[in-house]
Amino acid sequence: MKLSLKILLLIVCFPFLVGSVVAQNQGNAISEGPYIFFQGDQVNVKWVENGQMKEKLNPDLGFLRSEFNLGLDPKVFFENKEEEVDFYQEYRNVPNLAVISDIHGQYGLCVELLKAHGIIDENADWKYGKGHLVVNGDILGRGDMVTEVLWLVYKLEHQAKGQGGKVHFLIGNHELMFIESDFRFLNEKYVGATKLMGIRTSDLYSENAVLGNWLRKRPVIITIDDLLFTHAGISPSFLQRKLPAKKVNKQFYSHILKSSSRRKNALQTFLTSDEGPLWYRGYFVEPFPSTQNLDDILDFFESKKIIVGHTSLRSITSLFEGRVIGVDGNIKEGITGEILIIENGETFRGRRDGSRIKL
Repeated sequence: MKLSLKILLLIVCFPFLVGSVVAQNQGNAISEGPYIFFQGDQVNVKWVENGQMKEKLNPDLGFLRSEFNLGLDPKVFFENKEEEVDFYQEYRNVPNLAVISDIHGQYGLCVELLKAHGIIDENADWKYGKGHLVVNGDILGRGDMVTEVLWLVYKLEHQAKGQGGKVHFLIGNHELMFIESDFRFLNEKYVGATKLMGIRTSDLYSENAVLGNWLRKRPVIITIDDLLFTHAGISPSFLQRKLPAKKVNKQFYSHILKSSSRRKNALQTFLTSDEGPLWYRGYFVEPFPSTQNLDDILDFFESKKIIVGHTSLRSITSLFEGRVIGVDGNIKEGITGEILIIENGETFRGRRDGSRIKL
């Protein structure tokens, strides 16, 4: 039976089904972006709207705001591009601190948590004054609103700086996976979008892309007062190498997160291994580090607690008599999640409804 005859019979016999299928296909048309790329002293925007690629060279603030609700002057893109990388990530006397981790493209839940705890306002703009927000890795992977989360954090970083605050986005294993062209956990939406835009998947966050250039400058280890932050954790094997945070951050930026860096030496291979700070799970899976191991790690980094994501938990959890706090509250499923709040020396699990539970 010819295809056209099959369609005719379907229309005659099951007209409601045909309407449903057509509506479903229309609803599945991809809308994605924006992706903004540097072109000399200008920028070029590409995006997909209802399955159609669109493009605009050198957009102004009004266009970015009206088209994408992105309230950023394009000059910010060039300022960030030219900004020197700070490998020495130590911060003192931070009045208020919030930590969220492993968002994995769950934009709605992320915004809900940030609003509920006074980090952003109803317009998703910075509201936390001189406070600091740590996004402890893994914005990328799994979910279908990764781009929205990245632009939100990019914008908040700029806004926080203007108010004396700070946003820290640390590299997670899913950011590393993307940069190394491992797309196993990338939502299929993004592969479809790249085909429509006529670019490679790896181009989405290339060094020539605004988000890609920014992403590759993110640190791996930071300290805020007496707290040590990294995505997965510091292993006893890591400690044996006596690697200061500055050296680790420099290694990642200079040799691991560069598109041209494909051959790793022994140190770089270790840093991206299961014992490295982006993949280690030893705080949650046996064999656990000893108390002495943890105390030695904390002494080396002059810290009192290690705050990590990477391993999903039912709620933010304090482990090893408070030496470790796991902050991956399973946001990735988009159902529930928590944010860590530290204010006036007290630590809380911030819940979706705005309530807080002392940790």
